[in-house]
Amino acid sequence: MILISILWIASIVFFFIFAILLVRAFDARRMDDLEDWHRRPIKSEYRAPLPFLKDLFEDYLEAEERVFQELDKYRIQDLELLKRFKYSRFACTGPNNPCGFDTNWNRTQELIPESQPKGSILLLHGLTDSPYSVRSVAENLHSKGFHVLCLRLPGHGTVPAGLLSVSFRDWTHVVENAVAYLTDKVGENLPFYIGGYSNGGALALNYTLNTLITGNGRTPNKIVLFSPAVAITSLARVASWHRFLSWIPYFEKNKWLRIEPEFDPYKYNSTPQNAAAQTWFLTVGLRSKLHLAAKRGYLDKFPPVLTFQSVVDATINERAIPSLLYDNLPTNGSELVLFDINNLATLEGLFTRGYRNAIQHFERREDLPYTWTVVTNESDVSRGVVARTTLPKSCQITSTPLDLEWPRQVYSLAHVSVPFPPDDPIYGRVLDPKGDPRMRLGNLAFRGEMGVLSVKSDQLMRLRYNPFHQFMVRRIGEWL
Repeated sequence: MILISILWIASIVFFFIFAILLVRAFDARRMDDLEDWHRRPIKSEYRAPLPFLKDLFEDYLEAEERVFQELDKYRIQDLELLKRFKYSRFACTGPNNPCGFDTNWNRTQELIPESQPKGSILLLHGLTDSPYSVRSVAENLHSKGFHVLCLRLPGHGTVPAGLLSVSFRDWTHVVENAVAYLTDKVGENLPFYIGGYSNGGALALNYTLNTLITGNGRTPNKIVLFSPAVAITSLARVASWHRFLSWIPYFEKNKWLRIEPEFDPYKYNSTPQNAAAQTWFLTVGLRSKLHLAAKRGYLDKFPPVLTFQSVVDATINERAIPSLLYDNLPTNGSELVLFDINNLATLEGLFTRGYRNAIQHFERREDLPYTWTVVTNESDVSRGVVARTTLPKSCQITSTPLDLEWPRQVYSLAHVSVPFPPDDPIYGRVLDPKGDPRMRLGNLAFRGEMGVLSVKSDQLMRLRYNPFHQFMVRRIGEWL
């Protein structure tokens, strides 16, 4: 009787879950039509070898060269796409085709100083991004004498279909090889740093924890993070369930979380379910390693970490980095920098209450082993900002004017804005005076009726640059 009851309950649960998946599959059919770049991945894309096989970073660079040779043949060359949407990144002669730019930052970039380097740094981009998302930080560090490697992660910088079958193990493997490559190029006697944005931040932390737990690989001297994806929405845990139905041609669109026009030259607008699933697997493993490291004392040897993130973030759980990592670190010079919302009194009634929770974690606590800084308004009647810094094991706040201010009509930073400067040629706020034909994604201000544009409103409303980028890169230079 008990067995029958268990089977009955299991059947109900199964059919309930299947019904939800079926509804989602039918709902996915309402998304935009799939294009060739959604269906056809790059065949020569790199895949991590089996554990008992070894390869080198040079092998990855050779594979990447083949990837972009294949992409050149892949690009649409007919006039039909240009007539339909000239700003497509896949329109061969279109203004947003990155192959026509001076440097294609979809590819791995290595910035080598002319004289003896001060050290080396590996920078890792985010999910659906490209090395372009760390370009400005990389160029700043390169100008200060660092040997910088901006790594393209497998599946990125080519076509959105490249993320349909990628594995997070492809990413972790190539990160390990990139560190070994930098060490060979620059030497072990000079400092080595690692940095990452969003998913790249998770990869940077994952690599560092692996070196401490296993004793293999070179542990970085310091870590710099931008909006690190230590924890993401719990819905991502079921992203891989699409496979139950998406193998059926009728439900092909169910492989995708979103399907949108590809006008961004350095980031996919369309996101496969598999991409979210792989980040989920990565972050679950990362959190397990953080708990293990805290339990066994590995965090006592953890290198100093400098993190920049907004107090509001729709992509990641912004409370995860302090609670899972920073609170468990020794007093080793780590610092967490938070970009507050725009606290002008005129905006006060428009905010939800939850945004204050991120800062309340730190206020009035004398047990924190790290420095924390909030970039916030001088007052509720001023757009000017100050950096309010609290040292480890202290409640004393030091306020430093930054000679920067909130732009008008901007109420907060976004997950995607943190690493980009205001003068970025793609995501910045200023139109190019020379008449550059590329679409300025940071300066879009469309107004009209709802439901007309094929691009969702979050693509248009999200801030794409960091008004306080100048402070951020200066702080990184002082800290390294």
